[in-house]
Amino acid sequence: MSAYEKAAAMSGYEATTAQDGPLAALAAHGPRYRLGLGVPPPGAPGWLAADRLLDPYGPELSQLLDTEHRGSGHRTAHAAALTLIAVYAGRVTAAAVLHWALTGRVLDVRPGNVWLRPDPGHGIAEVRLRAFRMLDEPDVPDSPEAGTGSAATVQRVVLTQHLFPLADALRERTRAGLRQLRGGVAHGCATALGASRADPDLLARRWAAFLDGAPGGLAALGDVVAVTRPDGTRRLVYLRRTCCLFYTSAEAVRCASCCLTSRDDRIAAYEGRT
Repeated sequence: MSAYEKAAAMSGYEATTAQDGPLAALAAHGPRYRLGLGVPPPGAPGWLAADRLLDPYGPELSQLLDTEHRGSGHRTAHAAALTLIAVYAGRVTAAAVLHWALTGRVLDVRPGNVWLRPDPGHGIAEVRLRAFRMLDEPDVPDSPEAGTGSAATVQRVVLTQHLFPLADALRERTRAGLRQLRGGVAHGCATALGASRADPDLLARRWAAFLDGAPGGLAALGDVVAVTRPDGTRRLVYLRRTCCLFYTSAEAVRCASCCLTSRDDRIAAYEGRT
């Protein structure tokens, strides 16, 4: 067994090159990692091409932002934008971040290859890829060299080409703060790892590799902690240093990672001790 296969097996992730294998393996980690394949049928309602969202005054971004604004019941458009960027990063590009963390391979989630359908209640209901393809050769997640090659690629594909341009469009459209928007990007990407069923210690190392040299100052916007829940299972959680203003939504509650809650209280809540 190769080093790559051993690392994948330790994570409960099958090493396979067929598109059905990786997509099924990702979906097994939870609904947020489920990806459809192919362009939505003509006339299918609600689907948006991700590359069209990068126009700050385009109808596609208007639809996405308005759907989140209504669904979450936020008081302002800029608060809706801060919630939107976090849930977007935690769903639309989540599969690519997790796939890279577990295999060292970079799934093509550049905006031109992605379609999505907003949930009328809150968040993103479905994500589809136009085509299934990888963008570089694998590294080995636990090797000393991990994070030096494909990490730069996943940073470029997920951050530079997708999430940061979307954050810039939302900033232009709503005047939401750039630091807060990028805090949502960091939160969503970290949640993309922490919500999976993979080994939290491996994921913490891969998160550090993802942040190493990442643009946008993401490393300063929060950190990850492994917590143990009452049933004995462990998971990775993210502790924010920026606020998404979700407490101004119709739910009127702070998100679990809210920087307005003390670090100790957040960890206790994640561990189920409160």
